[in-house]
Amino acid sequence: MKLKSGWNNRILVVDDDDYIHQDIEETLKPEVSEPITTDLAKTFGSITDKSFLPELEILHAKSGKEAYDKVKEALEKNEPIAVAYVDMRMPPGWDGAETIRKIREIDKDIEIVIMTAFTDKPLSEIVKDMDLLDKLLYIRKPFTREEIQQMTISLIEKWNVGMESELYQQRLETVLNSTSEAIAMFDLSGAFLFVNRRCLDMFDLDEKNIKDMTIYDIKNCFQEPNKFVMSNEIFFSNPESVFEDIIEQKTPKRKILYFYTAPVFGVNKSIVGRIVVYRDVSKEIEIEQMKAELFRLRAELEAEYSFDKIIGNSKKMREVFALVHQASQSDITVLIQGETGTGKELIAKAIHYNSPRKNGPFVAVNCAAIPETLIESELFGHEKGAFTGAISRKIGRFEQANGGTILLDEIGEMQPSLQVRLLRVLQEREIQRVGGLNTIPIDVRVIASTNSDLDSAIKSGKFREDLFYRISAFPIVIPPLRERIDDIPLLAEHFLSKFSAKSGKSISVISSEAMELLMKYNWPGNVRELESAIERGVLLETSGVLQVDNLPQSVLAISNKPKTKVSDDSEKVENEILPLDEIERRALINALKITGNNIQKAAKALGINRATVYRKLEKYNLLDNKTSISDDS
Repeated sequence: MKLKSGWNNRILVVDDDDYIHQDIEETLKPEVSEPITTDLAKTFGSITDKSFLPELEILHAKSGKEAYDKVKEALEKNEPIAVAYVDMRMPPGWDGAETIRKIREIDKDIEIVIMTAFTDKPLSEIVKDMDLLDKLLYIRKPFTREEIQQMTISLIEKWNVGMESELYQQRLETVLNSTSEAIAMFDLSGAFLFVNRRCLDMFDLDEKNIKDMTIYDIKNCFQEPNKFVMSNEIFFSNPESVFEDIIEQKTPKRKILYFYTAPVFGVNKSIVGRIVVYRDVSKEIEIEQMKAELFRLRAELEAEYSFDKIIGNSKKMREVFALVHQASQSDITVLIQGETGTGKELIAKAIHYNSPRKNGPFVAVNCAAIPETLIESELFGHEKGAFTGAISRKIGRFEQANGGTILLDEIGEMQPSLQVRLLRVLQEREIQRVGGLNTIPIDVRVIASTNSDLDSAIKSGKFREDLFYRISAFPIVIPPLRERIDDIPLLAEHFLSKFSAKSGKSISVISSEAMELLMKYNWPGNVRELESAIERGVLLETSGVLQVDNLPQSVLAISNKPKTKVSDDSEKVENEILPLDEIERRALINALKITGNNIQKAAKALGINRATVYRKLEKYNLLDNKTSISDDS
């Protein structure tokens, strides 16, 4: 006979009599082939086969203290003893009962057999300490070999099966405790049989008291305790039922729980209890709600930036719409050109939200608004420690836009050193974070926009010609508002409706006098300036009609002038065609004159930043002529 691989085969004999040690040693040798008593042989069957007994490791101790030390040493070596035969009388020192008590303190799993000469006393009288009776048998002296053999094999098997069962139980509990679901099992009366750690945490239960609790003790954890009790009464009165539902927990924390319960079957297929599973679905519901909200917002964005939402019916704008529609059907790089306030970002968003990339991100970067020292990190990101202050990794705008569209606004203001990196990104479709070693592939549609004359910038060496050709694969030029006067009434009425609703006013009409001035005004700030003018008028208006008096002073100023001059150093009238550079130069001079040479105010009025104003002044050699220029806000 062989024991299962890995089974414990260690036996300890504790007796002060050498003969007992010798006898048990001989009895448990596999070579024993002759039974002592014929009657017992008939009872247990033939044992003449040498394979009847397995190989056993037999240890010996002649005193209780020595036995204790051997058990302790075996445990320390992780080689525990399965069965111990202990004599009750071992003078001097510990007797059998004391030896058992000491061994039980360090090993509660060892199977112990008492060897005693008492023939008329039950075990409970031999061992008066009832706590020691667990895993305890006794055998009367003199004993036969068959008794020792059968008892040893039975107890060896019992110890190993018990350990396997305990190991299986531990593994099962480990699995159940590692799940994110709260799991509990009850008997048919509702008493707890098992709860995993997640269940203890979810309902703030004390593991020490769980055996004294029932399912009904957690009813107050739920939003509707009476409904919870009624549901469980139905379950236990119909134990074969399987049920699932969504319930709300109110303590210790408010949660939405998925609830599932099913019967537990015993070995004879009879129902012995119920298992209940609770899963916190609060985050899942929140995620679904967020998804729904995201879809709603995305639908709103798509509606807001649909082609029919862009206001304009002039010939030039219809041409722009046709180009925008064509651009949205592909991933071609687009360059949008136009003066400040013409709606370049609006056109970029219309392209994105009507393209196959509409479900991806739209990321806008104002290249002129970011300091030169930071723009590289802003666009491409950086690794931790790449430079002073880089305390953690940062994801750049190109990575943020992966799968969508990036708008590089005011690309004409980008420094030449960065233009080289951008050109490589557009060519290779990969980026490298500042301080990083690895290249990162990106899937991004690039749209660039500018209010600068890039041809002049190329000639002056401020903008790379190869980059220009890369970004201008599909150019779209947005006309200034003064070149599409027919669109002014449409835009003005749109803004009137928008700001009237926003302010809660019922202003539905623009007076004819006010509309006449709106049509005559030159709108250097383009659509953005018109929007601000209408917003101001709605704020000041107290009647149901937007009156001329509530328009900005810049618009009212033209009512007494027969013609509009570009600047005070020019006598050229409005209908004369001027180069864009000349118009820009005069606009700068005029803005500085009106603001008293205040750079901050001039920049705000022109809709650009201070750095751009300085660059323009330097470009047109105006900085030296303005000795009293101020940068105060």
